[in-house]
Amino acid sequence: MPQYELMYLLGSHVADTEVPTITAQILKFVQDFGGNDIRETQLGKKKLAYPIKKTRNGHYVVVNFAMDANKINEFDAKIHTQDSTIIRYLLVNLDEHLERLEKDKAVQAKLPKRIIPDALASAPVAKKEKAPAQPLIEINQEELDKKIEEALSEDLLK
Repeated sequence: MPQYELMYLLGSHVADTEVPTITAQILKFVQDFGGNDIRETQLGKKKLAYPIKKTRNGHYVVVNFAMDANKINEFDAKIHTQDSTIIRYLLVNLDEHLERLEKDKAVQAKLPKRIIPDALASAPVAKKEKAPAQPLIEINQEELDKKIEEALSEDLLK
């Protein structure tokens, strides 16, 4: 049986006390569709890179399992039709992913390597020194006080 990985994201509108019930429901779906070797990992609540459905934080959960390939489409449809507690999910066939990874490594091994010339490799890297911080404007406190007094005493209703 192929190995799969399901990663889903619960929105911030889901209370922390509701997360275990939702994860139990997802695990029950996996079992109902004939999944076995089920491993669940709670990654916790994290800030999203961008808002999704007006949500800035989400609770991440990863479930690894083995399931018959004929039932995975039905399982995917069941997750997709789930209520709005799951705002994003990704279902990956790990066997296909590992095959693709091995092919990519083989292709990368055949690519020519970039050779750095010896003169560049042995040359020390020069560090840039930072200039000491200087004030942007030199302020004379007495002149500043005079200008403030003039501005406050000026009649604006003229």
